[in-house]
Amino acid sequence: MFTTPRLVAIALCAALNFVAGSAVYLIKLPIYLDSIGVFLCALLLASDKRVAFVCSITAALISTFVTGLLINPFLPWFVGTDLAIALMAAFVVARGADAFRARPLRPVEFGGRVLLYGILTGIVAAIVSAPVVAYVFGGVTGSGSAFLVGMFLKTGQQLWNATLASGLIADPIDKTIQVLIGALLFRATPSDFIALVRGKPATA
Repeated sequence: MFTTPRLVAIALCAALNFVAGSAVYLIKLPIYLDSIGVFLCALLLASDKRVAFVCSITAALISTFVTGLLINPFLPWFVGTDLAIALMAAFVVARGADAFRARPLRPVEFGGRVLLYGILTGIVAAIVSAPVVAYVFGGVTGSGSAFLVGMFLKTGQQLWNATLASGLIADPIDKTIQVLIGALLFRATPSDFIALVRGKPATA
């Protein structure tokens, strides 16, 4: 399963998660951008959903624990969210691989799939993350989304409701942006490299 090209892809995708996610965390934007590599990895291996999931979750866990050690100590608590995103990436987002690679580009289908996959993944991520944010960290995780939680708390909402509401606002936007970036990177990836990663003859 872990061939050399796949290990290279995992390493590159984990590095992408780390760089983008750390930059956003440090400047406190209310989004995350720490799973772009998960979506890219799943798309690269879309022909085999099981392998796509294993490689995607591996990239996610590597970046999560490296980022946790170096930048964001809150992040390792969200391995459940990593698992949920990797599952969505491998079994839902990867279904759009052919549409994302289509030549010429079909803008309506491309954009529609990005929106659908991003919103669905965002809803799942928000629901999975909410208990950790609310009951482990009291709504404060050091990310920009904490401002949204605080805003809802000021309106009189309970912590759980405020945490879930902030997630259901921020996560679908965040995941849609990430799916878009992942799809564009996948579209720009040379077909020879995709073939190497998939272990198949090169195709357009």
